[in-house]
Amino acid sequence: MVSWERFDEGVKWYTTHMGWECLDQVQTPLGKKAFLKMPRQGVVTVKSFDSDIDHFINETAEEGNVRLCFEIGSIENTLNYFEQHGITYSKQVNLVNGLKTFDFYGFENARFTVFENPTEKDHYPDARLLGFGEINARIGVTDISKAVDWYTTHLGFLKVTEHPEKGYAHLQTEDAYDFNVHQQTLMDNIFLEKIVEPVRGNPAVRTYFDIRPDKFYETYNRLKDQHMELSEIAGNPLEGWGGFHFFDPDGNRINVWSYRMM
Repeated sequence: MVSWERFDEGVKWYTTHMGWECLDQVQTPLGKKAFLKMPRQGVVTVKSFDSDIDHFINETAEEGNVRLCFEIGSIENTLNYFEQHGITYSKQVNLVNGLKTFDFYGFENARFTVFENPTEKDHYPDARLLGFGEINARIGVTDISKAVDWYTTHLGFLKVTEHPEKGYAHLQTEDAYDFNVHQQTLMDNIFLEKIVEPVRGNPAVRTYFDIRPDKFYETYNRLKDQHMELSEIAGNPLEGWGGFHFFDPDGNRINVWSYRMM
């Protein structure tokens, strides 16, 4: 997300520094959107809203502990570029699966999380973020076992592995885009990671989970029946795009959306 008055500037920043291609820009009653294609895989939507709908309001500046994850080809080349262009970044760490990862801060200080994929080192030399990573999202939680139970019970995620003693769990959920567009069942990977203190966050780089349009309102009402504090619905999934959000017990913002495939 970028601010309303700096939307065009934000789109230019990402096409220039990330090497993404702008496929289209639109302005709808829901706001401004630009669709930016990453070179290897995936499309990022840059959004800006001038609205009093709570789903679009940034009620806190805290980035929180939900990270949408991207892939780079070479940490060395990426960090050299960031140094040359004054883009700030965090210390590199290794995850339990061996992937090297770090955060950097993009336009208006939006936080991005990246993984290195050395097999892509010599591909797309003019791009920084190549596509979404093999881990789609990382979510920080204070109790691994309780979080696994919450996500599998309330959201229907599937548990792959759970290691409270090592401070992580691996969950999966179906990728709706591949199901709707390619009639394939592919799974997105989510890592739960142990943290000490919860944070009620509102990341500028947002992870969205899909609901099929014909299940949207049923899902919304089911979550409400489970006594979750839901935002109001933005848009209308039966006519185009619809979304809302809520928070897990650790204050992690869970965004969901639904949209009709054209």
